[in-house]
Amino acid sequence: MTEQPKPRRGELSVPRRENSETLANRVVSYLREHIAAEGLRPGARLPSEAKICSTLGISRPIVREALRTLAATGLIEMAMGKRAQVSALDGAVLQSVIENAVLTGQADVWHVMEMRRGIEISMAGLAAERRSEKMVGELTAIVERMSGKLDKIKDYTELDMRFHLALAEAADNPLYLMLIEACRQIFETSMLIGIERWSETPELSRVQQLHEGILAAVAAGDSVAASQAMAQHFDNAVRVMFGSRPVEAPPLPVDAG
Repeated sequence: MTEQPKPRRGELSVPRRENSETLANRVVSYLREHIAAEGLRPGARLPSEAKICSTLGISRPIVREALRTLAATGLIEMAMGKRAQVSALDGAVLQSVIENAVLTGQADVWHVMEMRRGIEISMAGLAAERRSEKMVGELTAIVERMSGKLDKIKDYTELDMRFHLALAEAADNPLYLMLIEACRQIFETSMLIGIERWSETPELSRVQQLHEGILAAVAAGDSVAASQAMAQHFDNAVRVMFGSRPVEAPPLPVDAG
């Protein structure tokens, strides 16, 4: 540890004050450790502001700043007149990061499709291993409805999104569902672009066949076949959308509202 310089003779030794940012970080660390130590789960309330102030010897404005910081990360929820509580899993923060990357040109359609491919190949395999009969029924109903909507691009895209969300649920891993939900708007846009491109080819029916192949593998509990079917689905989509990796992929529109 670096020693603090000793005061010169005749000078007073004045303790160095911590700035508000450092103090707020202390509160953030304390609360994160408190949540972990107490095993707090979504809906559990944190200590009151007064209790935190008393425990740490830190002023209420600093404590409130720390609480706002934790709320911005999605760890806690705050409401006027109520004690802060632990938040349920929410992909809003991740959604903002990804949408901001697209909005500022740091990511494009290709990057979105590449990310989706990796996530959903693994997700489809787990869905085949873990799916319940109820989820198989739900997936089957969605795919059957999709078969009658190929000529209605917007309706088909909405059902396509529901199919992928249902697969995430069938995978029985809350993080997959959070990822798909967090990227929902961008995923729907990329799906819309894909189906529009398919509609310009004589292979439009191929889109439905690919979804039916994924469903069949998941229903059969064949994780390898489900992953392969999902990979084929994305490889076909990329081929139709891009042909090959473009030098500069078209920007992906994001609703600023």
